[in-house]
Amino acid sequence: MATDIFKKGSIEMLTLLMLQEEDIHGYQISQLIKERSGGLLTVQEGALYPLLYRMEANGYISGHQQTVKTKFGRSRTRVVYHLEPPGRQRLLTLKQEYDQVQTGIQNVFQNSVEIGYEKQE
Repeated sequence: MATDIFKKGSIEMLTLLMLQEEDIHGYQISQLIKERSGGLLTVQEGALYPLLYRMEANGYISGHQQTVKTKFGRSRTRVVYHLEPPGRQRLLTLKQEYDQVQTGIQNVFQNSVEIGYEKQE
């Protein structure tokens, strides 16, 4: 599906965007992306966690373990991620690249004849 192709390239940018607001764990990242996209974008754990590990290795984010109590009284350890200054710069770069691609795609549509899309002159 085409949305999967675009989504794969956007997960890093969206993850960094969520982390610029607050330190959160992986599950929260995926839930925020789903919620804020109106359910149009979902990030599977199999895609998110390898990305988080790569971003941590690249110095874009850092993670620290946090132990919390579940509603059943059990202790659970999870990793809470924090956006580092190189990650903020990476987010700016990805956003600029995204804007350029979006503008390029819009230009192609505006300069093409498409079903249900009239060429503007």
